[in-house]
Amino acid sequence: MDKVKVSQDVADALDYVTRNFSNKAIIDAHVRTPNGWHMDENKALKGLDLDFLCQALYCGYTAEQTPDEKVLEYFNTYKNKILAGTATPIDELVARSIETTCVLLNAKIKGVNC
Repeated sequence: MDKVKVSQDVADALDYVTRNFSNKAIIDAHVRTPNGWHMDENKALKGLDLDFLCQALYCGYTAEQTPDEKVLEYFNTYKNKILAGTATPIDELVARSIETTCVLLNAKIKGVNC
């Protein structure tokens, strides 16, 4: 099975609980009280589907990028070409378009337009 994609909050909670408990203990706690995760470090696990939790614990998980992270990664693809001196006019236009779109949407993305 493939790794499951989880939110950054869930990934942080899984990182915390797996550092402190065995997979068996985590699953046992979740089966007994699936809404019993109350600590700040693990509350993102509250109500998580049991099958999903088991797959994350035994097959692995990756944190999904936030929309801002996705835009920054896409922008950096073009920015790196510009900095390396290998950008085409289209690459430069795409980079400027991403910056302009952020401005028009009033979206401040560190590394793109702020």
